[in-house]
Amino acid sequence: MRIKYIGRDREGSPVRGEIEANNINEAREILNSRGIYVIDIKEVKTREIGIQKLKPQEIIFFSRQLSLLLRSGVTIIQALEIIQENVKSKNFRNVIQKVREHILGGESFSESLRNFKETFPEIFIEVVRVGEFTGNLDEVLLRISDFFEKEDELRRKVKNALIYPEIVVGTIIVAVIFILLTIVPIFVNLFKSSGVKLPLPTRILLGISDGIKNYWWIILPVIILLVILFNLYRRTKNGKKQIDFLLFKMPTIIGKIYRENIFLRISHTLETLIKSGITLGDSFELLSRVSGNEVISESLLSAREKIMAGMSISRALLEEGVFPTLFIRMISVGEAGGNLEEVLSQMERYFEIELDNDIKRFIAYLEPALTIILGILVAFIAFSIYLPLFDMVRLIKGGG
Repeated sequence: MRIKYIGRDREGSPVRGEIEANNINEAREILNSRGIYVIDIKEVKTREIGIQKLKPQEIIFFSRQLSLLLRSGVTIIQALEIIQENVKSKNFRNVIQKVREHILGGESFSESLRNFKETFPEIFIEVVRVGEFTGNLDEVLLRISDFFEKEDELRRKVKNALIYPEIVVGTIIVAVIFILLTIVPIFVNLFKSSGVKLPLPTRILLGISDGIKNYWWIILPVIILLVILFNLYRRTKNGKKQIDFLLFKMPTIIGKIYRENIFLRISHTLETLIKSGITLGDSFELLSRVSGNEVISESLLSAREKIMAGMSISRALLEEGVFPTLFIRMISVGEAGGNLEEVLSQMERYFEIELDNDIKRFIAYLEPALTIILGILVAFIAFSIYLPLFDMVRLIKGGG
């Protein structure tokens, strides 16, 4: 349980904060052992720690500002206070305030961050811990801000690449439904009054139109239910693993973009972790949590066990059978030359260039493909409508 307290330290200065303890009495003993005279102490209610997760831009801002202030000789408490005064987000200010309270309560910066695992990314907390231990907290904070900036840029790049196809596909679906619900029914009455025998394409079109018009109240809930069930399945461990496996093995340029995105993140993350002084064992454990794919995550954990047993990184990755040959060979070169960080940086640039080129190629392929699909749909609808019209004209001429 979380215990909130107010007290004074050995010098008589007021302190406040929160600590983890099994009960109030145990919390008092912990505080007394730290030389803190307790004035007020109580359990923290659940609603008091309901803090939202920080956005990537907030993490970047926090890291950069804190690094700059620490380099200027400001203490961690003063630095946090200055940052707190300069942020607009109420949630962000609340986070910084609570972190300050934990530090004033005798915890280290990384220990105070660990109380808010749902707010700060685990990789951020680990890098801060190593920075505190090695005495170069300002440097690792600057490095981790660069890391999150790169991650945010990558996320935006992939997201922006999907905006165009999403808009086009959405427009096509809306246009087709509009035609089926408004234009097609006009011809239905005409066909019925003429008594013309309708060809198969027209019957299919009218069937789809009638289905949407008369049974939308069934179709819509079914679609929503399927989406909900899919999302629930995806959240299960087995479901996520199967979906991630299909995504990872997906052929075509879409699968290539997906894999490049993963290996770019792995290269960049591993480089950042090693540069920050985190051990290989801890680095691979963290990598498994941020890889974004269960197949890769399990492979990284398996490789970690082999590396801890004395196997080389390249050999351990090779035995997993999911990492690109080029990636493994470059890791091997880095291990042999003692410049693994530099090699990872080169791999990061390689995957970044490949990802950029493939996203551009994907969009270039997508435009004509969507145009062809739209053309086929329009042609089918026009063909289905005009076929019986031609039959009607022949009947009229024959009757004349």
